Amino acid sequence: MSSNKEIAQKVLELTGGKENINNAWHCVTRLRFNLNDKSKVQLDEIKEVPGVMGAQFSGDQFQVIVGNKVADVYENLEEQLGGSTSSEPTPSDNKEGIVSKIMDVVSGIFSPILPALAGTGLLKGFLALFIALGWMSNTSGIYQLLFLISDIVFYFLPFLLAVSAAKKFKTSEFLSLTVAGGLMYPTILNAAGTDAAPINLFGLIDVPYINYSSSVVPIILGVWLLSYIDKWVRSWMPSVISMMFSPLLSLTITIPITLLFLGPLGNYIGVGLADVINWLFANTGPFAGLILGGTMSLIIITGMHYAFTPLVVGNLATLGYDTTIIPVMFVANIAQSGSAFAVAIKSKDKNMKQLATSSGISALFGVTEPAMYGVNLKLKKPFYAAMAGGALGGAFVVMFMVKAFGTGVPGLPMAPVFIDPDNGANIFYLIGGILISFVAAFALTFVFGFEENVIEPVASSKIDNDPEAKSEAVVEANNEGNKPADIFATVKGEIVPLNEVPDPTFADEIMGKGVAIKPASNTFVAPVSGEITVFPDSHHAIGIKADSGAEVLIHIGIDTVQLKGEHFSPKLKVGDRVNVGDVLVEADVKAIEEAGYNTVTMIIVTNTFDYLDVVSVTTEGEIFEKEQLLSAIS
Repeated sequence: MSSNKEIAQKVLELTGGKENINNAWHCVTRLRFNLNDKSKVQLDEIKEVPGVMGAQFSGDQFQVIVGNKVADVYENLEEQLGGSTSSEPTPSDNKEGIVSKIMDVVSGIFSPILPALAGTGLLKGFLALFIALGWMSNTSGIYQLLFLISDIVFYFLPFLLAVSAAKKFKTSEFLSLTVAGGLMYPTILNAAGTDAAPINLFGLIDVPYINYSSSVVPIILGVWLLSYIDKWVRSWMPSVISMMFSPLLSLTITIPITLLFLGPLGNYIGVGLADVINWLFANTGPFAGLILGGTMSLIIITGMHYAFTPLVVGNLATLGYDTTIIPVMFVANIAQSGSAFAVAIKSKDKNMKQLATSSGISALFGVTEPAMYGVNLKLKKPFYAAMAGGALGGAFVVMFMVKAFGTGVPGLPMAPVFIDPDNGANIFYLIGGILISFVAAFALTFVFGFEENVIEPVASSKIDNDPEAKSEAVVEANNEGNKPADIFATVKGEIVPLNEVPDPTFADEIMGKGVAIKPASNTFVAPVSGEITVFPDSHHAIGIKADSGAEVLIHIGIDTVQLKGEHFSPKLKVGDRVNVGDVLVEADVKAIEEAGYNTVTMIIVTNTFDYLDVVSVTTEGEIFEKEQLLSAIS
């Protein structure tokens, strides 16, 4: 498996390099980018990077799905970017609609603060659990301290949003924090809801007193305004005085406008949006939960679920709980797990069983991408079953108005946030929704089944050990199309497991899955029928695009590129058509070894991630050229 640094390097390279990255951030499972030029993205190649589960464009945003190690991959990506992301996108022909722009902004602002929201939200859930079990008193000092910690993020939310919004809008984080300080200044907060005399400007207009302590939209609008005003001020301010006077003017213009107009407007927008959505759920009941639960997995695939974040945060801040998005997303995730576990039991393929089991467990913990992309979507019917399970579970939790008192990654570890000290049935209604979604998805998957390709025992294992008979049998099988993604041995020699190769690039399967051979011959032949796509002047490596779609790399020796072609005699060139067994290159194996190089030869399927798995048919002992070596399972 690739290291986090290697994944970051490869993704950055295939996305067009750091010069093409205008902005980068991450959520729970995805790297997210704003790009200067979408055409530079090598989408198919990125999907093939080991460790990458998928990649897609969503509006103007490019997303790379890497799962629950996304934070570590992003940390390495950030080091490689080195703060070099452009503040001005280069002109492009990409047309972006208003909905796409809003989605992109919301995702970019809320994704970075999710860890803080998840941590404090989960702490609130555990505090409710401890109170319900009688382990703690709500008057004790430790409870008051822990509750303070759990409430910090929600109370000072404008400060957190100021930082992430500043990064998104490409303006000063410290000036943005100052704008947030204007909204959170004690004079404003303490006077909100009282008869205190207002701040009057020029005898014409009063500054509204509003409690912005848990607001979302006002600070986003304020930082957005700051990004334009500060840029405008700096555009004409002489550089010799800009350091002092540009911030002065930017703040004295932005903060009054925010307090007078944008803050109140944002507050009305946030409250109004929450009221509309909550009214819909309250009045349409289970139907709303049915629709949202059934489509939630599709929404997650596109990354559009972050559009719900302001609503969730607003509900938690004003009501203290959420009865709309979090409960429904929770049961939809559990449904993906149910389908994956059904695949694990019903599948006849050993590798798929392992993948489905591990991804099913991951989905239980709220990380659904491995189950969705690796199992359910690939097999199709299990994904439809998961959508049905999510719909039924969503209808149930909305019908019983299940409340979530915190946020985070909707999975089993988050269950404590559903404990309601005033209503003990709340958590049991959630459990009911979990069981409905899991059982429905599991049962539908198990009953309706799915189509899969299972590798059959190879013909060569059923015949004698005569090399000619074996090679003829496997080549005949290949020609008949029985195993269209079979790869044969390129040279006679001794099998070496890939993880024993003294080169981490191959041993860690960074290039893809495969196997190695210690050559006992100087003749290297084509392992597949297809076209030669790679054959450098050093002649130590050959890439072939097989007719079956497999992309196969033959790499002769370790670091043999340094020989610059010495001891290699090529027989073909890039663009040539080859059939299994055609001679590609003659290499003087003994001379290469005497020159101090390891001659172990790797046969790799570089587009491994286009397949369910790539398995070694022969795992040890002697092998002959043209004998079946690997099978890529679609």
